Amino acid sequence: MVILLNKEGDFLVTTIKGRIDAVTSPELEKTLISQIEVGELKIIVDMQDVEYISSAGLRVFLLTAKKLNTLKGKLVFYGLQKMIEDVFKVSGFYSLFGIYSGKQEASKAF
Repeated sequence: MVILLNKEGDFLVTTIKGRIDAVTSPELEKTLISQIEVGELKIIVDMQDVEYISSAGLRVFLLTAKKLNTLKGKLVFYGLQKMIEDVFKVSGFYSLFGIYSGKQEASKAF
């Protein structure tokens, strides 16, 4: 898994490439939480190049969203591949998060 961070205006675009699973999710969690701790409260996650997500990955996003909610922040996603979109729908994440087709649309969620 590769994680790229890019500050754009008042939000942070987090681009993830590869698999989010039990092996890689601790790194993702550490990265997202550290960004929140330095004041990033508007996070957009680019999922275009995510090929797999496990329950461990879903847990990271849930934990991140809860932390952001307590700080009046927000986590949104865009570019979910069909399989990832199906996982989000089955797990109920589709109703918990803002899911958008592109970055411009996601940035308007703030």
